[in-house]
Amino acid sequence: MDSMLAVTSTAALLKQLSPLIPDEFINDLCRSRRRPGPHSLYSPAQLYRVHVLALLTPAHSFNLLVELLKENRSWRQFARLSNRQQVPDAKMLHQFRDTIGVGGLRRINAHLLTTLLDSCAPERKTVTIIDSTDLPAATNAYKKTKRLLLGSESYLGRTNTQAWA
Repeated sequence: MDSMLAVTSTAALLKQLSPLIPDEFINDLCRSRRRPGPHSLYSPAQLYRVHVLALLTPAHSFNLLVELLKENRSWRQFARLSNRQQVPDAKMLHQFRDTIGVGGLRRINAHLLTTLLDSCAPERKTVTIIDSTDLPAATNAYKKTKRLLLGSESYLGRTNTQAWA
């Protein structure tokens, strides 16, 4: 793989990233998390790849992604979907995400990171960026302390009853 990645949402980028996705690891991970009921038409690796498309393409909702998958051959090739008309629906994608859970997605990310770090030269300097998804949000700074009064005595919802010019 070249040191430079192709532009986001292009077929070239998807071709560069496709070999890096650990399909067998994902399928093995999901075997232990199977739900009772009918078997899925798609492997966990295929469903994971469709999730990755939601991040790499302009289609940021599953409903839109499912519609665009039918029209975009490079996206279907990346997700390893062979039939143009038979693609996972949004419900399948949500069920996959619920089944694998946050812990499963973190295990996939850790596997990807380990592979990436193993390919780096030990003498090479690296930079770490903290993933803030697990940090609590500081929402108290924006908490309203006073109620807006919308009565006849207030002007434009202001809490004081001064006369405004």
